[in-house]
Amino acid sequence: MADDGVPKHVEYTGRYLVLLDQDDPGAGLEALSSGAGVSVAEHVEAGESATQALRQGGTVVFGDLGIAVVEAVEGDQRLALEATVASSRALVGAEPERVLHAYKKDVAAHPAEYFEGYLHGVADLVERVRGDGQITRPLTRAGGRGPQWSEDQATWGLQAVLATETALTGRGVGVAILDTGIDAAHPDLAARVKQSASFVPGQAVDDGHGHGTHCAGTACGPRNPATGPRYGVACEADIYVAKVLSDQGRGSDGQILDGINWAMDRADVRVISMSLGGAVALGDGFSRIYERAARRCLKRGKVIVAAAGNESRRPLDLRPVSTPANCPSVLAVGAIAPDFTIAPFSCAGMNPNGGGVDLVGPGVDVLSTWRDGGYRRLSGTSMATPHVAGVTALLWEQNPNATAAQIVTLLRGGTRELVLPASDAGRGLVQAP
Repeated sequence: MADDGVPKHVEYTGRYLVLLDQDDPGAGLEALSSGAGVSVAEHVEAGESATQALRQGGTVVFGDLGIAVVEAVEGDQRLALEATVASSRALVGAEPERVLHAYKKDVAAHPAEYFEGYLHGVADLVERVRGDGQITRPLTRAGGRGPQWSEDQATWGLQAVLATETALTGRGVGVAILDTGIDAAHPDLAARVKQSASFVPGQAVDDGHGHGTHCAGTACGPRNPATGPRYGVACEADIYVAKVLSDQGRGSDGQILDGINWAMDRADVRVISMSLGGAVALGDGFSRIYERAARRCLKRGKVIVAAAGNESRRPLDLRPVSTPANCPSVLAVGAIAPDFTIAPFSCAGMNPNGGGVDLVGPGVDVLSTWRDGGYRRLSGTSMATPHVAGVTALLWEQNPNATAAQIVTLLRGGTRELVLPASDAGRGLVQAP
């Protein structure tokens, strides 16, 4: 983001996301056709995929979400679309489609700069980061504050969220990881993936990046991994994988909504974990598109947790919670370090109307699975988010008949209070029941 608070490197696809009247979506489609000359190429129901239609550039309607992804329009047609949305009661609003990210790839070239997205933190981490982005040694205690951690048996993150103190395992609960895919051949994950699908045109669900595999491991890694300490929170939960980000760590809003639409229709899925996002400016509101999707998920008994973002460069430069985590119906997850201080990159609750941090999870020097059967230590709000997703799965196991709203209440009410501002940590550190 530039010094004036305006996000930089925001990328748009040229398409629009249109919110249809949820009571009469057909009237909205008619308005798009008659007012802007937009015809629907494909109508996608819950659980189906719009990948091919989006790839071909046609207009796609996610019927269960009440959202249309309108093909790229220019000039007079764009003006007609904007005028139609503004004048029709059947159309609630429209937003230009963005490209969201997992992380910026220039780690080796600029190790001391801010890492856009959600993979690597900087500031006080720079001295411990190799050129490939892997932390060279585990953290125990930073600055002489907080507990000293031994990771002989379990990672510091699992200990901090009390995952090592509960008999709950997440058994019978599905956790959907919407990310860069997964290394399904990893020895720790091979028997755990129940269903998977790719929503990235031309790419299989296999993780050519590593970010999705790392997040899946933190949320659902096994009690007894092949190598090293335990690192997974909900060690017996079922893993569902929606590849919505490419092997380059990028994905359009349409791809991500496609993945949400798929996960929403999986009966066993109770948690949707999204370690992805895009920067917003100070004073920006939340996306009504993602808010609609999150509300529909809540009604279907699913909770969305999302990374708050890595745009901050503390202590001098704080940036607001990113999209889609800034939606009121999405749980925004910030990151803490092993000494229980806020991570220097973690975004803050600076915008109104849902733009706050809800809670925090361990997000610095986090060990988990990596592609090609490996393991890696990474930092970011991306790493904090699956800790929260895993604890949410434990709560669902403990309370199988609860509503999604009740689970959210239990999650917020069971946190550990930290000596941090609510704008940084929300209710506090997530805790296993």
